[in-house]
Amino acid sequence: MSDWFEVRTVAQDVHAVMEPAHWEQVISYLIVGRETAVLLDTGMGIADIRSLVRQLTDKPVTVVNSHYHWDHVGDNHRFDHIGIHAAEAPFLEQDAPEELLREAMRPENFWGPAPPDFDPAGYHIVPSRANQLVDEGDVLELGGRRLQVLHTPGHSPGSICLLSENEGLLFGGDTVYAGPLYVQFEDSDFHAYHESMKRLSALAPDLELVLPGHNLTPLEPEILVEMAEGFEQIAAARAVCQTTDSAWGPLRKYEFMRFSVLLPRET
Repeated sequence: MSDWFEVRTVAQDVHAVMEPAHWEQVISYLIVGRETAVLLDTGMGIADIRSLVRQLTDKPVTVVNSHYHWDHVGDNHRFDHIGIHAAEAPFLEQDAPEELLREAMRPENFWGPAPPDFDPAGYHIVPSRANQLVDEGDVLELGGRRLQVLHTPGHSPGSICLLSENEGLLFGGDTVYAGPLYVQFEDSDFHAYHESMKRLSALAPDLELVLPGHNLTPLEPEILVEMAEGFEQIAAARAVCQTTDSAWGPLRKYEFMRFSVLLPRET
């Protein structure tokens, strides 16, 4: 359906919309109910995700952003209804950091061809505006499908996950995925992330699938337990770190089996 996106149906009427030709490997999710649909994140904005969504459903679609970072809000501007946690709504209206966008557009970061009408030199994220604020305990009713909002700060202050409790589906955004977990930003909070992971790991026995915002999908629920144990080891000073260079300067990197944790270098 698209030269840029790859679509995989990961559960009944749940479509993972992946961008595998870029190293970010962003994954958005179209979650369709009997009456309406939710698009969790809108990707990088390199190709038109709205046109793709219209091929997958004719139901009214509300965008819900797992958080405000540029690689998950790139096509927000194409939609009329946008929800995000109140802590991050103002950031949608601001320009994304130019240096990060330039870094992302380096040719070596593309693992396949970009769309023919895409110009990396002119890449930018069009600001958008939320008209719905979501918070802990809110329930999104789609008709025969209910998505509960879980506020899971750490990666960013307003990071959320969505839980379909009766189906055993957890949509993890950037809180949960297999790969490097970024906790080095100014508004990241390791202790909040630790608490979020303890909470999410307690859900693991009742889950069927974890659906993350990057890399591989789906994941088995045991990843939540692994992540919680890794954060516990770091908090208790039982984990070994190494210093690694990055676009944010030298960072501490803690390596585990299926993920790593990046933190600012201690001063």
